[in-house]
Amino acid sequence: MNALLVGRGVRRVFAGGDGQPLEVLRGIDMEVRRGEFVAIVGSSGAGKSTLLHLLGALDTATAGDIWLDGSRYADLDARGAAELRNRKLGFVFQFHHLLREFSALENVMMPLLIGGSSPRQARSRAEEVIWITPMPSAYMKCSSVWRGNTRQRWSS
Repeated sequence: MNALLVGRGVRRVFAGGDGQPLEVLRGIDMEVRRGEFVAIVGSSGAGKSTLLHLLGALDTATAGDIWLDGSRYADLDARGAAELRNRKLGFVFQFHHLLREFSALENVMMPLLIGGSSPRQARSRAEEVIWITPMPSAYMKCSSVWRGNTRQRWSS
C-alpha cells in the first residue's frame, strides 16, 4: 500500500428521524498519497463532513476500512484512535475551536502536552511554529479577546 490514507468500501448509515436507515456514504474508495492535496466537494447533505469525520478517526464506518500510514482504523481501540489523531492528523475546522481562557501559545502547546512532550519542549516547539505565522505578537493574548477572524486563523 503506497498511499498515506486509504478508504475501501467505506459506508456510513445513520438512523433517520423515522427510525429507518439513512445511508449517507455508500462504498467510498479513495487513496491519498503523501504530499498530495485533496478537496472533498459536493452539495449540502452529500456526506462531506461525514466522510471527513471517518477519515479523521472521529467516527466509525458502518462498513469498509480506512488506513492511515499503515494503521487500520478498525484495529484501533479508543486510546489507539486518540493517539493516531494526536500524532498523525491535523484538522482545520470550519468553526474555531480554541480554549478561550488560554493564549495562542498555550493553545498550540496543548496537543504537544497531550502527546507526551514536556512543558519545556512543548513551549519551545509552539514558539517556533508561532513565530513563522503572520501575527506572532498576538500569541501572548488570551484568545477570548480576539476578533472572530483572528480566532479562526489561530485555530488552524
